[in-house]
Amino acid sequence: MGFVKLLDEGKFFEIQKRSTRSDSLEKESTPFCGALRPHYNPNMILLLTSPLESSSEVFEFRSEDIVHAEELSSLSKPNGVTVEQVRLWVRNGSPAMRMEPVRVGN
Repeated sequence: MGFVKLLDEGKFFEIQKRSTRSDSLEKESTPFCGALRPHYNPNMILLLTSPLESSSEVFEFRSEDIVHAEELSSLSKPNGVTVEQVRLWVRNGSPAMRMEPVRVGN
């Protein structure tokens, strides 16, 4: 079984992925694409949907609810930092949190 290593300015994060895609994957789960970010709870995953934009949504999932993970093409910032992207297939019916950045006072 392989690992996907994700780079965020010098920090590595790992998720374990299946080697094959299940036939029932699209029936049992929903895909979310973005870049992984660290979470204070090791059993949780943060996914930043648009890692190069300041108005990106952030999704929080339990790692046990990730059914499948796929590596996507990476993005590069103008300063040369590379952001690896993934597609996470999250089990339907599982609890999740959607967050978005706001500027206080606006």
